[in-house]
Amino acid sequence: MRKLTELPAWERLFKKILWKQLGNISGKYILDFGSGEGITANHFAKDNKVIAVEPWEEMLKNVWRDYEYKQIIGDLSALFNFSDNTFDIVFCHNVLEYVDDKAEVMHELSRILKPDGVLSLVKHNRIGRVMQMAVLLDDFEKANALLDGEDGMASKFGKIQYYKEGQIEKWCPELSCEKIYGIRTFWDLQQNQERHSDEIWQDEMMKLEMRVSELDEFRDISFFHHLILRKTDLI
Repeated sequence: MRKLTELPAWERLFKKILWKQLGNISGKYILDFGSGEGITANHFAKDNKVIAVEPWEEMLKNVWRDYEYKQIIGDLSALFNFSDNTFDIVFCHNVLEYVDDKAEVMHELSRILKPDGVLSLVKHNRIGRVMQMAVLLDDFEKANALLDGEDGMASKFGKIQYYKEGQIEKWCPELSCEKIYGIRTFWDLQQNQERHSDEIWQDEMMKLEMRVSELDEFRDISFFHHLILRKTDLI
């Protein structure tokens, strides 16, 4: 059985917060688009039917599979094989930043989502990234570049093409944003990195993160935003 303690401390906390925000899910048909190593797909496969789609085969060398789910190696084109109104829930976590045609991806994810289905979307928050650069990494050049509207860079995936929450409903009018959470509001401002792996510290940090995740003042500076979008029937 794989354990979250195998993950880097920052990723462990990220997953804990994200899953807590999603709540208890069971008996649903779920698509995880851009599933990476399958950590979230594996977590929810315990009580749900899950299909995971990941374009980068390298990510699957260390895939998590304690519970049964279907893994597909593919990108946007893999979505074309699914019928309209197929899934109860779709996950798209930290994916759109690395996609050129974001509108097309969102259209496909919406198409295969059932009416009244939920899309869980996690995105980078530019302002949170500025805070991280200025305070944690002491990189004023990158902080100013981000403020000037330039894209960021991720060591593993390349250019981070930021986008705003309001663009999503323009791309897909049938998707309505019900809630926006913040993720990692304090983590990237915490200088005592030796404590990050301590489970008691992580539990206390998660409780605090959850307390502020829906408060505008804190959400605005969080590193990630987690959007809960619902597909409405426009007919």
